[in-house]
Amino acid sequence: MEKQTIIRGVAIAVAGIAASVYGTHILMGNPDTTASVAQNSLSGSVAQVKSAGFLGSTTQTPPSEEHRIEVNEASFTALTDDTSLASTEAVIDFAQQLAQADDAPAPTGPDCTPLLTAHPAIDALIEVSLTAPCHPQERLVISHADLAFSAYTSDNGSFSTYVPAFTVDGRIDLFLGDDIFLQTAAQVTDFDAHIRVALQWMGDAGFALHAYHMGARFGDSGHVHALKPFDAELDEAFLISLGEQRGPEPMLAQVYSIPAHLAGNSRVELALDFSGQDCGSEMSAFVLQSGGGAATEVNDVSFSTPDCPSDGGTLVMPLALPMAQHARVAPAEGSLLSGVID
Repeated sequence: MEKQTIIRGVAIAVAGIAASVYGTHILMGNPDTTASVAQNSLSGSVAQVKSAGFLGSTTQTPPSEEHRIEVNEASFTALTDDTSLASTEAVIDFAQQLAQADDAPAPTGPDCTPLLTAHPAIDALIEVSLTAPCHPQERLVISHADLAFSAYTSDNGSFSTYVPAFTVDGRIDLFLGDDIFLQTAAQVTDFDAHIRVALQWMGDAGFALHAYHMGARFGDSGHVHALKPFDAELDEAFLISLGEQRGPEPMLAQVYSIPAHLAGNSRVELALDFSGQDCGSEMSAFVLQSGGGAATEVNDVSFSTPDCPSDGGTLVMPLALPMAQHARVAPAEGSLLSGVID
């Protein structure tokens, strides 16, 4: 099988700084406020403004000759209409600049909307990608048909994986955190060309799938398992491990796939590795079998470990592959077909 590279999406959040233009509409909305604006602009010279008001008042009694105050012409010139008008125009110009800033599009923050995509890939796989920039290191659960597993987003909120298809429509459901549900789909036209066996369970139980090609035994080159997911002699067959064993109630899965016309060359076993601490307990898992035109079968399997006290060990259960006669793909030339019924 071609070793296709998983491209992880990178989400970039651009933060914008919003500028406050509070008060702009008050300054520009009413022409009658021009005088008050001009007066406010001279608030640093309150005494001068008051003196100007007193000098302009018609209710004041003219002072006697000996008490007459000579008004300095230069000081009086500083309060002429020309100076007040210049100050008013400066404030109005500033207000206009604020109004223009208010009309400009406000800077926006990062788009936190999660995006889920799915695309058909080789060997009836579904390439799934999640971009969720505001959800770094957050738990997610992916569900496809009767298959489900849990994982976590990366530090930038992205996640990518390949999910073996169990249906032609390739629908993917994703639950992110506690309240986000996303859904997408990808048509998998070659779904019927592959036989699939999936094992899924919860917690830290030592479940595993093992496949043996061409009569291989444990440890031979034809033995496929999680640590050796490909067979150099039959690389169209492979095993994918899904899920992360961390966080609360981890949901894990392993899926073994083989082209339907080669299924007669393979046998599959379900194994449970247990320790002395697991003695006298019962452990359960689910087995899904699909492909070759057959409907998916879901079975609950249970293992009872030896009574305590006991040492650790391995319990093994053989699994029958779905009937390969349902396949719609002709076998490759020279392939061994032992066990295949026409």
